[in-house]
Amino acid sequence: MTKQDLPRPAASVWCSYLDEWDRSLRARNRPQTTRYNYQLAVTQLAEFLRVDLPGYLVSCGAGSDALSDDDAAEDPTDVAKAHVEWFVAWMIETRSVSTALNKYKCVQQFFNYLVQEEEMARHPMERMSQPDGSTKLVPVLSNDEVAALVATCSGKSFIDRRDLAIIRLLFDTGGRLSEVALLPLDGVDQKRDCVLLHGKGDKQRVVPFGPKTGQALVRYLRARAKHAGSKLPELWLAERGGRAFSPNGVKLMLRRRGRMAGIENMHAHRLRHTLAHEWQLAGGNEGDLMAVMGWSSREMLRHYGASAAEVRAQEAHRSLDLGSRV
Repeated sequence: MTKQDLPRPAASVWCSYLDEWDRSLRARNRPQTTRYNYQLAVTQLAEFLRVDLPGYLVSCGAGSDALSDDDAAEDPTDVAKAHVEWFVAWMIETRSVSTALNKYKCVQQFFNYLVQEEEMARHPMERMSQPDGSTKLVPVLSNDEVAALVATCSGKSFIDRRDLAIIRLLFDTGGRLSEVALLPLDGVDQKRDCVLLHGKGDKQRVVPFGPKTGQALVRYLRARAKHAGSKLPELWLAERGGRAFSPNGVKLMLRRRGRMAGIENMHAHRLRHTLAHEWQLAGGNEGDLMAVMGWSSREMLRHYGASAAEVRAQEAHRSLDLGSRV
């Protein structure tokens, strides 16, 4: 992943600090998925301050002059606690509590760096509490919804071949968005029908895929060989320009395909949750699921298995039929 592949805000000073921070992250051998997520969160904060904050303040009834100092939109060292609080609140309202928590932690690391390097005298998130809220079940996809999603890619164009391969690989392996979106070309082993995923903490795992995913990948790779960017090391290519298809591009593609299939709020994590749901619903081995998903904590089994546990409980309730005994 090159500097050009990383998210970047419009303000040049923000970009300069992000480039400096990323150099530090590379020197510490932080994995590319971590670097990407950090840079994305800080870029979103910068763009929120530059574009969305005034309108958001008005919508909240605070008035556009609630933060009269607008220097933060141009320079991260001018960011104050209130700026980050508004950003986190906006994330909760426009995304979710879990997404806001993730952005909170990423942005916190950025300002940690600026304080440690004495670019800021005081941490803007000092005494700021992280977002808290009840855990919501990520809605899993039904078989009909998955079929509808796949059907949107039934054509033979380059985009259809690519999008189908991405969707099937996400669904079949349970890979995270960044893990699948940043796959290198040599990360696919067609002889053994598996992919090498680079997860959190730079941990690697080999995950197999089934015949339909293998077929989708082969058809995409044939189309890719004729593409202007066929010599690039990245697996996924943008439609035009001989360039790689970014994780954000994958995210937008899933949202668009979801709308075509009649699925609201379609994102990669729903496919990951769906695999975990179906695995546990079928009584699959929990240790094997942990290995496939790249989990080191059993707590993730409970989190990802909550929807399956609810379905199992409902089925048990129906079979017992206790309400009919009186």
